[in-house]
Amino acid sequence: MAFADMQMWLTFATIVFAIVSFSIDRIPVELTALATLLFLTAIFAVIPELTGLDSPLGFTDLLRGFSNPALVAVLSLIIVGQALFQTGALDRPTRQLVRSTRLPSWATFAIMIVAAGLLSAFLNNTPVVIMLVPILIGFARERRIAASSLLLPMNYATILGGSLTLIGSSTNLLVADVASRTAGLKLGLFDITIPGLVVAAAGIIYVIFVVPRLVGPRESEDQSAASGKQFIAEIVLTDDHPLVGTKAVAGLFPDLLHVTVRLVERGGVTHLAPFEDIAFEPGDRIVFGGIRRELGDLGIIAPPRGDRQSGEAPRRNLSVAEAIVAPGSRAVGRSPGVTGIEEQTGIHVAAVERRGRMSRSRFSEIRLEAGDVLLVSGTDYAFDRLRTIRDVLVLERSIATLPARADGPRALLIFAAMVVLAATGMVPIAIAALAAAFTLIAIGCLNIRQTRRAFDGRIFMLVGVSIALASALETTGGAAFLADSLVALTAGGGAAMLLSALFALIAVLTNVLSNNATAVLFTPIAVSAAVTTGAPVEPFVIAVIFAANASFATPIAYQTNLLVMGPGGYRFRDFMLSGTPLVIINWAVFTLFATWYYGL
Repeated sequence: MAFADMQMWLTFATIVFAIVSFSIDRIPVELTALATLLFLTAIFAVIPELTGLDSPLGFTDLLRGFSNPALVAVLSLIIVGQALFQTGALDRPTRQLVRSTRLPSWATFAIMIVAAGLLSAFLNNTPVVIMLVPILIGFARERRIAASSLLLPMNYATILGGSLTLIGSSTNLLVADVASRTAGLKLGLFDITIPGLVVAAAGIIYVIFVVPRLVGPRESEDQSAASGKQFIAEIVLTDDHPLVGTKAVAGLFPDLLHVTVRLVERGGVTHLAPFEDIAFEPGDRIVFGGIRRELGDLGIIAPPRGDRQSGEAPRRNLSVAEAIVAPGSRAVGRSPGVTGIEEQTGIHVAAVERRGRMSRSRFSEIRLEAGDVLLVSGTDYAFDRLRTIRDVLVLERSIATLPARADGPRALLIFAAMVVLAATGMVPIAIAALAAAFTLIAIGCLNIRQTRRAFDGRIFMLVGVSIALASALETTGGAAFLADSLVALTAGGGAAMLLSALFALIAVLTNVLSNNATAVLFTPIAVSAAVTTGAPVEPFVIAVIFAANASFATPIAYQTNLLVMGPGGYRFRDFMLSGTPLVIINWAVFTLFATWYYGL
């Protein structure tokens, strides 16, 4: 066996090892990636160096994936998404979207999924996913459902929608260009639309009704912010507070879905529920009850501007945490506002929870007891000072950053500019995303600590190693070997069998190689196969388009898979579990429809 053939078979073995190991949760993704890179280094660098044999790849070639523009784009987009989350830039539009419809959550989600697919038929689906990720996260928070059950279905829907028109994906255009040069086939804008609608319709049904059941809540979802404790909080509305103007309807406040208004004090008069003909005004003192996430979303936890000490950092650096009143604390028997904690540490005591007991008394009338849980907010420096006193004990796992809502409009403007630049093709997506990430950090919408937390090492390693695997498979002739073997095996089965087998092989390889590389590699093979069997070329070329776009089964298969992997907290196995059936659906539906539609 020639050394080049041995490298090809060892590459096949390495790919199998990587996929199996990535899908085992007990093995860290980073460890599998490093092991895979080590195997490839041995195959293409170490052994050739020791034996004096030629190798199509060197160690430098294997590392090029770690500087790939696609990797830069994905990591930059994740940082942009983190900035939108930290500033709460899309919270208000999302809340208005959720409250503007009375449809149940699944129906609203289904409409958004279908709309995402249709939008992706005319726009590159990467900016579509960029726009929808923060919106769906906000939607999930408003409806109290797991964001992980929404993001992956949305991503799949945009990939399906990308196969509806020739401009829906760069893969489609690449295949059309190669087919035009090799076979003289001219595909029009809507030549793939009819089979695309059939395949997408079957896929969308699976995406809406099955995928959310396969991917439940993820560990990465913000558990600290989802605490079920019911806190009592009190604020005095300032002139510019977003709650000013909120009106009561039928005794309740429908705009405040997940918090309870316990009392409103205005001009020395206390109003209790049910509230009739009341709209919040500046100067109102309001007592709320609710969980910390909802209180934070409404701006109730952050200290009022007048409470900030002169030497402290800007409001964008505020964090929130839970703290327990210790036995023997000087705060016992005092109201939250006169414990001395704020004066001593700069920490703002925003709310209190007392073993589930709620009351209608004013915040200043509550007398703290040992064991009460306080909701406190402040800067990192203030929390450092709080840890030096023994009156309260900070629950470290509960610390989370408060959205810097004042920076929201600027973050939204930068985000919109990035989407426009990427969607119109004025600049490459990688450059637009990198510029947006830098700008958001530079103007303070995201600090360096938050940026480091947003950086996902799993994605960095996955992309770098997957590109190394793809290079090895291409340069050793592994992909061409599989294609030639397929044509030989199905030579006597007719055009329909060859079309089906070709689709299946491309669909498998597109989840290991990049979809663009797979499409360019297999388009000439598909044209040659059609000519050999005497079948029309068009269905074989269109099969390459749909099969190369069936990049559902691994996170490394397509850029948008990586974009939702971090925010959704998905594992490699989640993509295999939910994406593999979708690949099979695409294959089966296209094979049956194309055989009938094109008369094969």
